[in-house]
Amino acid sequence: MARLTLESAWVEFPMKQARGLRSGISRTGGRIDAERGVVTALKDISFELREGDRLGLMGHNGAGKSTMLRLLAGAYPPSRGRITSVGRISTLFNSTPGLSVDGTGRENIITCGLHLGLTWRQISSKMDEMIDFAELGDYIDLPVRIYSSGMLTRLGFSIATAVDPEILLLDEGLATGDAQFAQKAERKLNDMIARSSILVIASHSETLLANMCNRCLLLEHGQILSDGPAKSLLEEYRTAVIESARADDADAMHRAYVLANDMVKNGQSPPLALEEQGLRYALGVHPNDAAMLQRYMDVLNAQNKAVPDGVEERLLVSLLSKNPLREDLKIRLDALRAHTNDEASDNGVQQRVQRSH
Repeated sequence: MARLTLESAWVEFPMKQARGLRSGISRTGGRIDAERGVVTALKDISFELREGDRLGLMGHNGAGKSTMLRLLAGAYPPSRGRITSVGRISTLFNSTPGLSVDGTGRENIITCGLHLGLTWRQISSKMDEMIDFAELGDYIDLPVRIYSSGMLTRLGFSIATAVDPEILLLDEGLATGDAQFAQKAERKLNDMIARSSILVIASHSETLLANMCNRCLLLEHGQILSDGPAKSLLEEYRTAVIESARADDADAMHRAYVLANDMVKNGQSPPLALEEQGLRYALGVHPNDAAMLQRYMDVLNAQNKAVPDGVEERLLVSLLSKNPLREDLKIRLDALRAHTNDEASDNGVQQRVQRSH
């Protein structure tokens, strides 16, 4: 029966010491220990997974999700503590372990398959299936160094999903190629997940974690902040993202954008506070997008919040650039600019009066 146990596990990486480097927690990533010359990527991690568990890892970029997956996979040995696993571990990350750019696609199916724990007999029995799934045609017998990124992705995915998993470790950022292949890959991935005894998945997607996991860990700077049911931790995670975004944390604003979009794609209405922060990020990328500017104003008004100076003016200018004959927009824009000039003039008078006293 599959089981995975971590007991007070730490992961520390040596680093080159630089003059002026200070110990402490960086904005992203783990704790820097300048005196010892290490970065603590994971600190004192303990949990146990048994058959049927579906664990989601959530947290900001640099929180330790990918490091955790690689610790569980055995790629990173614990610096302290212990990890115990019972059952075959299969990984689905962005890189294909054992891949050689000088080998042909067929040769890489063999070497990567062996690296993932398949026997020669298993590889031989699955060879045709993997080749057909990768859709590489005659390229299967050519060196992979001449493959496009999409071809390499299809090859790696077909190899990785040929394993019958007991413990499956999945990075949601796994690339699956073009849209047509992605649909086929999603079906195979879902089948692989269903066949696994234990699943651990790292993701920013609330919907994915809520639908797939019965338990989540919320990570921050390499430590477990919370451990519990997916739904309650998702709400806690969303609240933390909103608060960090309000403090102008760029990473949190991007996560708010991802979370809000994810909810919309799944037919849900994101909370106004989350959508507000996501729109702030989006407008940083596309500052003059009329639809986003209008939605941002609507979201602020719905929360009885003041619209920042210049937002409505940008909206009007954007709309007029597409339809310069709109007299109503011109009148409103002139009124806004006149009001802004009046306020600036009043402020200037007040400052001169204050200086005279």
